[in-house]
Amino acid sequence: MDFTVHHTYDHPADAVFAALTDFEAVKAKYEAIGQRDITLVSRDVDADGSVTMVSTRVVPLDVPGFAKKFLSPTQTVTQTDEWGPADADGSRTGFFEVEAKGAPVSVSGTLALSSTGEGSCKNDTVVTIECKVPLVGAKIADFVSKDTRSAVDHEETWIRQYLDQG
Repeated sequence: MDFTVHHTYDHPADAVFAALTDFEAVKAKYEAIGQRDITLVSRDVDADGSVTMVSTRVVPLDVPGFAKKFLSPTQTVTQTDEWGPADADGSRTGFFEVEAKGAPVSVSGTLALSSTGEGSCKNDTVVTIECKVPLVGAKIADFVSKDTRSAVDHEETWIRQYLDQG
């Protein structure tokens, strides 16, 4: 199951990128939606400006009855975000992967942060969700998809507020 989200910002790509890769900002973003125990595992910056950040967190879920055998109401997840070097205008592409401990679901996708003019940009995220559970796997993937889409939409709102506050 895939979905694509397009977010636009009245801020330059490098400012949005900074908000997406600054651990304290990322931690505050997750805390704002009730996630907890957010830990930075690693944050590596290469000479070309590429950034790889790995973090863990506990995500509360309102798990529907059909999925309770497979998903916990508190999932511990590890997220890896990999961003390539910036183009001259600050545009970047990247990849992310979220692994939920003990869950039969994988979430991954691509990121494209593009300048759309002086002082503005867009972030296109393509999310792929897979669940390999017989019979109810598609329903579980749909549930995780809705939860993930909500989190991605929250990210847009949070980043706008964060950057507007300066």
